Amino acid sequence: MSALDFLIIGAQKSGSTSLRAFLGEQNEEIFILKRERHFWNTDAHYQDGAGLGEYLEKFAEALPHQIKGEKSPSYLVSKEAPGRIHKHFPEVKIIAILRNPIDRAYSAYWHGRRIGAISAKTTFGDAVRNYKINQGKPFGDVVTPGHYSQQIARYLDFFPLEQLHVLSFESTLSQTNEQLQGVLKFLLPNSSITYGDRQLDFPKRNVARASRFPKINEAIFKSKLISYSRKSKISKKYLVDLKVPDMLDADREFLQEIYAGENQALQSILGKNFAWNT
Repeated sequence: MSALDFLIIGAQKSGSTSLRAFLGEQNEEIFILKRERHFWNTDAHYQDGAGLGEYLEKFAEALPHQIKGEKSPSYLVSKEAPGRIHKHFPEVKIIAILRNPIDRAYSAYWHGRRIGAISAKTTFGDAVRNYKINQGKPFGDVVTPGHYSQQIARYLDFFPLEQLHVLSFESTLSQTNEQLQGVLKFLLPNSSITYGDRQLDFPKRNVARASRFPKINEAIFKSKLISYSRKSKISKKYLVDLKVPDMLDADREFLQEIYAGENQALQSILGKNFAWNT
């Protein structure tokens, strides 16, 4: 076993947390960290490679027969992460779960609203039309993370296609057994455990919710004195179920123009058609 066997690299708001939960709960041969580490895309953590030892200590509880991995959606959009990962673990297996980029952007917007990163005064239409102005700001740009073909191409600059397993959020919901079986076979091709006689479940995680105190959440998010993990714990204490309204037709049409050809570009790279209406 390697010190690091696999990574789930995203995409954000595309089911990666549910996939992590599935792998952590379903298979005794897999050890996956419960927290996102954001190690490979964060300079302060990576430290030009000097932080690797501390990062690998997070996997100390793994049993000798288990493969080890983690999930951080920030790795998919990072320009630095692919090269850093390859430098230390050139044989690591990479999993990406993607979602229709229009729906992903809408989900990211409401997530940003929940945690206070996006003001309640900012409509989704404002957020997507101003994404170039807000690039680099936390949750300021909910559009660029949907350019999957560019992001996957960066990984293919370092890793062969057979080391990447890319699936869609939509197909994982509609063809759960088939898709999750595919993930397990990718990670454990020689496993003696079979799942043909049982129904595999894709756990629900990070469902749409809203804060009862949005202005307080906004103030907490802007604070430089509180860590991101602490901010997240505080915001989760004051959540209520949210019925997300339908996306406005004008906003969907705007994003369709932006993402036009994205699925075709992905298909040319992966040989797989996700059939998104973009």
